[in-house]
Amino acid sequence: MEEFLEGIFHFDSKVFRTAKLLLLRPGELTKQFLQGHRMPYVPPIRLYVFISFVFFFLLSISVPHSSTRPSKELIRDAKLRAAADSLRQNAAKQPNMIVFDNGDSPMTASLGMDFSQEELVKLSQDPTPARIDSAIRSRGLEPTLWRKTALRQTVRTLNMSPEEMTRKWLKNLPILMFVLMPLFALLLKGLYLRQRQYYLSHLIFSIHFHCFVFVLFIVNLVLSRFSDGDWFELLLMILPAVYFFLALRNNFGQSSAKTLAKVLLVMVSYGLVLTTGIIVSVLVSVLLL
Repeated sequence: MEEFLEGIFHFDSKVFRTAKLLLLRPGELTKQFLQGHRMPYVPPIRLYVFISFVFFFLLSISVPHSSTRPSKELIRDAKLRAAADSLRQNAAKQPNMIVFDNGDSPMTASLGMDFSQEELVKLSQDPTPARIDSAIRSRGLEPTLWRKTALRQTVRTLNMSPEEMTRKWLKNLPILMFVLMPLFALLLKGLYLRQRQYYLSHLIFSIHFHCFVFVLFIVNLVLSRFSDGDWFELLLMILPAVYFFLALRNNFGQSSAKTLAKVLLVMVSYGLVLTTGIIVSVLVSVLLL
């Protein structure tokens, strides 16, 4: 019992010390870890797993559940036709934009399968492999794996509400962020190549930075459930950049001008990587519906 209680309070003291450095002293937690002072603090991977679990859990419950699936008539008359009308209106303003006169899905049309909205809705009622193959062959095309996958996923999405598709994507988001953290560390490694630090040092920095950002999003999710958190959303656009600047300055000791330039460069580069990763994860989520 004594060892059990000691372990609990020892863990709690680690949490408080770690949270104090992580939130109030940017970069100091990484510096302490790299200098060998590791016992008083929560290990980086354990810290990330805990904070990311809380964040993604709160994010998942913030997406409302769809109680009923939209009917086929509603999909056909409201959503699909509205989307087609919007597409045609945009095309009128942008002559170079491709328009599908029969309401074709861009995914299927890109493969030469010119299905109308009505045909897709009818096929979605019973998308068996035989019907998928027959529909593709009716267009004079060979039912390759890619064509069958594109058509199957297109008709499946017709029966899903936006909330269901969002929840499907959220399942892949933790994997995406876990993959992007090492890429973020790689960007730092390239910018501070002359300092000859091990890649592991930049990876620890990346983990702590992402933990701080996740904490901000956790606070935002909690505030949004009880009050209007618009004012905090503005801070979400500023605080990560300020924290990142101070953390880099504390860890690498370069001048403010150099640090600011590297902050801007990393933010732009990582923004492009993050955007690409989100697009890929959305496509993967659609293909794996």
